[in-house]
Amino acid sequence: MLRHLDYCLVWTCCTLLLSATYLRADTAPIVDMCAVCHCLEDTEELTTIVECLGNVWDQHQQHPSNYFDLRNILWPVAKDVASGKAPSIRAFFKDLQFPYLPKLEISANIVELSFQNNSIRSLPSEPFENFKNLVSLTITNNNLNNIVKDFFATENKLVHLNLSNNSLVTVTALERARFESLEVFDLSHNKLKTISPQLIRSVQNATTVRLENCEIYHWNSDTVTSWKVLNLNWNKLSSVSANTFASSNQLEALYLAHNDISSIESVAFESMSKLERLDISYNAIVNVEANLVLPVALAMINLSNNGLERWPFGDIPNTLRILNLRDNGLLDINPGYAVKVSILEASNNRLEGFVGNFFPELTELDLSYNLLKYIPRDLSPTLNTLILDGNPMDRIFFDSKASLKLLSLNFMPNLEEIVEFAFWKLVGADDSKERDCVEVRISNCPKLRRIDSKAFVVENNLCKLDLSYNQLTSIPDNLTDWYSLFEGVNLQGNPLNCSCSEQWLVDEILPLLYENDDLQYLLDDLRCASPDDRRDKRLVRYLNHRGAFCGGPRMERLQMPPQPVPSLDKSNSIVQAGFANIICSVDDEQCLHVHEGSGLIIFLVMIVITILLSVVTLFIKVRRWNKRRSTVETVWLMR
Repeated sequence: MLRHLDYCLVWTCCTLLLSATYLRADTAPIVDMCAVCHCLEDTEELTTIVECLGNVWDQHQQHPSNYFDLRNILWPVAKDVASGKAPSIRAFFKDLQFPYLPKLEISANIVELSFQNNSIRSLPSEPFENFKNLVSLTITNNNLNNIVKDFFATENKLVHLNLSNNSLVTVTALERARFESLEVFDLSHNKLKTISPQLIRSVQNATTVRLENCEIYHWNSDTVTSWKVLNLNWNKLSSVSANTFASSNQLEALYLAHNDISSIESVAFESMSKLERLDISYNAIVNVEANLVLPVALAMINLSNNGLERWPFGDIPNTLRILNLRDNGLLDINPGYAVKVSILEASNNRLEGFVGNFFPELTELDLSYNLLKYIPRDLSPTLNTLILDGNPMDRIFFDSKASLKLLSLNFMPNLEEIVEFAFWKLVGADDSKERDCVEVRISNCPKLRRIDSKAFVVENNLCKLDLSYNQLTSIPDNLTDWYSLFEGVNLQGNPLNCSCSEQWLVDEILPLLYENDDLQYLLDDLRCASPDDRRDKRLVRYLNHRGAFCGGPRMERLQMPPQPVPSLDKSNSIVQAGFANIICSVDDEQCLHVHEGSGLIIFLVMIVITILLSVVTLFIKVRRWNKRRSTVETVWLMR
């Protein structure tokens, strides 16, 4: 009996508490949405945008959840004068820390609702039942872990549904929903382990399905879909068979990167006749069972960051333009027939050679960080970018003609010297809009100590040259036409010997860089390494010192003969004693410098003394002349 009384007491308390809660909600004052949020009317689109942003209220030290309830809001109802219709409403609630999403006040004009960066954990039953014209719904970056079974039980016009960045484990409620108009469906960044056939069936009319960064370990469906984009990146798929995506043959883009795929059947993608983009990078594919058959419309495939050891493809369609094989273990790229790709990315493999004839239409080729010992031959005449960074070449020489816009030879560990005529077959690529020229980068080569003055020829048409951070102590002044490098020359980071042979750097290179504001950054680390009195000094310091490394703008010192002969000419002896060392090199510490602090003071003092002596002498002469004139006039008067 007492137990029954206890139950009744608890039930009564709960009932009273719920009644009080709803009473407070019902009796709470109705709040005009535009009085607490920012409303913007777009008269052209007949749309009212409502923005309720929590960071705005935080600036005023007051939070909206303290003074208005989403169950008691009044939506904008103003009508357009011309059409007599109320504008559609797009409402955004962001950073408001709402713990749950109640049933909102009904408005037939709402077409978009967005709840971002809140704390929503749960939803009421049929929260959007009366929003018949809702087109876009976003509940992202919340703590939603469950969806009520009647989430969208009735017909709707939803086109965009975004439930990403939550904690959803199951989405059974979505399996019962009817999404006839849905185009974009986003469940990414949740905790889903599998996608049921029922869910695929409910969103089969969508065009874009995003399921990346979940924990999906299996995928297989017999439901025919209209999907054009399917993103399954960052999941736990381990294999792809011929049946895995057989029902999704309308796909144009399929993303499978960052999974655990180690097995792919050779015909896994053969039936996907409309597939244009395929990304299988960052998996564990070592070898395909047989040569992988590519879809006939494929334009891009990414197989980077796998463990491929050999050429993985059978026939390659003529539509393929971008081929990415970076970061594998390929020993050679030898398809045995002409492949019409435009961009080939094959860096970080174990290639010892490259046959250019197999890729006659390349425009960009990256073979960096392989085992190449020489410049590839027979390169495509359409090639404009060649990247060979990090290869163990000890010799650079172009045996065949190459017309490029960019040549990169950075980080070569074994390159010690660039010999004469190394680039004699290199010319600037034709360009109808810009100047026909080539940019050459040879930087960060730890053993490069010499470059021959004939390494480049006039026909190279250089527009930019980067020789930075090597071990060059001297740069040939006739290496190229420096004035044609309108995009700059980078000589920074080299241990330059600032002797007389490098005076041309001060006279020619410094003005070219200093007078162009866009190129002055190339002076930051352009320094001397020797001799000792110039060590670590920036070259720009000597910009206005002509002949700075060759003794400066000076007269020849008047040296005393070893055995001087006495001279009766006192003026000559004065010159030898007083002015022999006044004008000399900018770096001679024993000399008077007009551009340094102490020397300037002494020089100015000497000028002042000279002026004073001249004034005194002039004053004495004038006084004597006046005295003499006065004497003559006195004698004349006396006569």
